[in-house]
Amino acid sequence: GGGHYGDRHLVQTKEQADHSMPYVIAVALIDGEVTPDQFLKERIRRPDVQELLRKVSTHTNFPLKTPRKVVDYLDPYTSVYPDKMPVKVTITLNNGDELEQKCDDFKGFFTRPLTWDDVIKKFSHLSEGIIDQQLQREIITVIRNLENESGTTLTTLLAEM
Repeated sequence: GGGHYGDRHLVQTKEQADHSMPYVIAVALIDGEVTPDQFLKERIRRPDVQELLRKVSTHTNFPLKTPRKVVDYLDPYTSVYPDKMPVKVTITLNNGDELEQKCDDFKGFFTRPLTWDDVIKKFSHLSEGIIDQQLQREIITVIRNLENESGTTLTTLLAEM
């Protein structure tokens, strides 16, 4: 989330947005989701997200000058990876009150895998407008039964995209 490769608050393109934690956090707060739609140029440049992302700050628990192996050992977020992927988000309101949420993982991480219905919903949403519903259903059917299908069947369907 830091600015080792440029200011993460200067976001005008998809390439900048998908490397900017301030942008991703701001757009998630406003839109309630982060999907390819949130990386469209017209969404990135809208004033609502541009204003909010400038108010977002991100940091690690340790100064950047701390040796990496010391950080890995001491940092409670890094030291438990890859078994957990913890995060803490704190939002400070204008009146000074703080809202805080901590998580050790996320839906889709190996500790909380997506259900088959979740996978279908995500695939359908992400492929909407790219492939028609009939092709979506055909791909889902082949993947659901992949152990009994040939690779050619799946690649032939994917080639239709």
